[in-house]
Amino acid sequence: MMRRLFITVLFLFSPLQSLAETSLGLEAYNNGDLETALSEFRQPAKLGDTTAQLYMGHIYREGINGELNYKQSAYWYLEAAKQGDVQAQSFIGLYYIDGIGVAQDFDLAVHWLEKAAKSDDPAAQNSLAAIFKNGLGQDVDYEKAALWYKKAAMQGHPIAQRNLGRFYEKGRSVPVDLVKAYAWYKVASVQGNTYGTQSLRQISAKMSPEEVLAGEDLAKTLPRR
Repeated sequence: MMRRLFITVLFLFSPLQSLAETSLGLEAYNNGDLETALSEFRQPAKLGDTTAQLYMGHIYREGINGELNYKQSAYWYLEAAKQGDVQAQSFIGLYYIDGIGVAQDFDLAVHWLEKAAKSDDPAAQNSLAAIFKNGLGQDVDYEKAALWYKKAAMQGHPIAQRNLGRFYEKGRSVPVDLVKAYAWYKVASVQGNTYGTQSLRQISAKMSPEEVLAGEDLAKTLPRR
């Protein structure tokens, strides 16, 4: 009877303790105290708290006192990714692209980035598009790249917007359309993307004043963050 009572109490109070520790960890992390955050996140992360696991990944990636540990970062991102955390899926996908903390594996990169991308994570969508555009571990596929760049661009992701503009300028799986290219470059530039600014300057030189005006009008309708 006493043992059953102990187990019941354990299940009642462990989630509350985990929540408290995670809250303290978030507070410490947001205040830049990574050592305290790590201490608070460690136990709930081991117990399967996805928020704690995600932030363990962040902390080891950012490093404490200049000491980075990408292997541990990858471990915790993967643990959170397995439980469906979209941000962790995006991060571990990037790690597999570059072989950061894990062996380089483009198939696994696509696996995790697709999961995050299908959950409408714009960073994952942009990264997935880059894999297809550059043919990393597979054949180049401009059609899939354009699809994912467009999804990310429509969420206001400035890098994806510049890249989508490039597709319209070069006619990669879409018809050449300098007005649309200009518009996407413009909105990327307005959001601080330097490559968008450079591309905007270059494409303007080969457009008529009427086309530039049309591009300016179209850019006003495009999404920003």
